[in-house]
Amino acid sequence: MIFSAVRTIIIFSFICIFSCSTVRSPNAQTIYSAVVKDSFELYVDLPVNYTKGNIYSVVFYMDANLKSGKELRRQIKLDSNKAKLSHVIFVGIGHIGDYHVKRRRDLIPFVVNKSDTLLSDDKNYGQAEHFYRFISEELIPLINQRYPNNGRYSYIGHSFGGLFGFYCLMKPEPLFKNIIALSPSLWVNNNNSFQHEDLFAAAGYQMKDVTLYHACGTAEWANKVLYSSRDMRDVLNKRKYPGLHYIYKEHPGKNHNGVVPVSLEYVLSNIEL
Repeated sequence: MIFSAVRTIIIFSFICIFSCSTVRSPNAQTIYSAVVKDSFELYVDLPVNYTKGNIYSVVFYMDANLKSGKELRRQIKLDSNKAKLSHVIFVGIGHIGDYHVKRRRDLIPFVVNKSDTLLSDDKNYGQAEHFYRFISEELIPLINQRYPNNGRYSYIGHSFGGLFGFYCLMKPEPLFKNIIALSPSLWVNNNNSFQHEDLFAAAGYQMKDVTLYHACGTAEWANKVLYSSRDMRDVLNKRKYPGLHYIYKEHPGKNHNGVVPVSLEYVLSNIEL
């Protein structure tokens, strides 16, 4: 009986840790999306010595109020990065409430079935197109108004956020010059991203001067990330899109969360944002 009670407490604690909603941050702004019909937190980090008269590039990143977003903000504030990033504005997007549900809603693309695309009829799943429109039609114009910039946008996402990065990559007119996809969940919908890429290529679309940094860890075999990443690597290397600069990295021994710090270190040091 004692063992059963202890086990129940442990299971309950585990559920609370991984199922609770995000905690609102006093440092975040709030924006409402008429397209998604929901509100989001915004974390805007301006470079040191920011002045409105200068022109900056903008990096948008997902999960701003979760571990990966916090790690990015930690790294961009390091003294070793401040000079290199003196021309970059970072804009983090965070879900408010149950992020488990809302990340599946906003970051998972619609279903692609052979030669057809099927928008999800589940309001809490597969609505990535709405989220893409939120970024392109609502968020970017707002940032442009508040913080004049050069129109050079980059995107950083982890897990489902990395999957959404590939969704952005397969757009006829690219929104981002750099897409950073960390441990992307390419296995979702039975590896449906590969059908999405097939449609993109079959339509004759090309990628126009886009850098894709695609990373995963060699310990990510159980969550399907490693093998689906290798499959996508093979597809893109075979396709040879002339406008795509593709950087693929496997971090030895790193698991799903362990990929984030080492990848961000590489990106912030080696990719022109």
